[in-house]
Amino acid sequence: MNSDLEGLLLITELNNDEFDLFRAALRTLLTKTFIIRGIDREAELYDFTMRNTVLFDSWFSCMDAGIIRDESLGVISFRGFGDTRLRLGREETCALLVMRLLYEEKRAELSLSAFPTVTVFDFVQKYNAMVDGEIKKTRIVELLRRLQACKLIDIASPDISDMEGMIILYPSLAISVDRDSIDEMLAVLVRKGEETEGEA
Repeated sequence: MNSDLEGLLLITELNNDEFDLFRAALRTLLTKTFIIRGIDREAELYDFTMRNTVLFDSWFSCMDAGIIRDESLGVISFRGFGDTRLRLGREETCALLVMRLLYEEKRAELSLSAFPTVTVFDFVQKYNAMVDGEIKKTRIVELLRRLQACKLIDIASPDISDMEGMIILYPSLAISVDRDSIDEMLAVLVRKGEETEGEA
């Protein structure tokens, strides 16, 4: 047997409740990419996954994928192959970079147990400064919904377009946009900007 797969035998040692947690954790990682310790409904999945790293590593190795764990952030992240990677447009990439910058700025201000928050206005100001333009209200809502669907942020206000509405910044931002990713995204943005200028 492939030594990478020996950990799969650990599945036989799970009781029914543990097997349900295993399935729920797999489902969450494959559909939502992240398990975040600070989210109440995910605390148990986070703890279970951290206790059973060998089983999860073996299972994901079967599909040439893996998971990244960052205990300091309290995030477990699915890392798949090329076809499973999320593709973002230019505006979405800018929005993600802005959220990542806001996360770093705000993270130092809070206790370890709380997620940083910013207002929609904070986001819009930084976004407009980055793109040197003004984003439309409908596009703000679309971008925020997309980042929320990716489990990078959560919207704490019922009206997403409310400039005073609060955005919760999840630590998954730090895993999604590490130093290498920031450099890579900035290079793509510069290249796309140059292409746009060439077309004008």
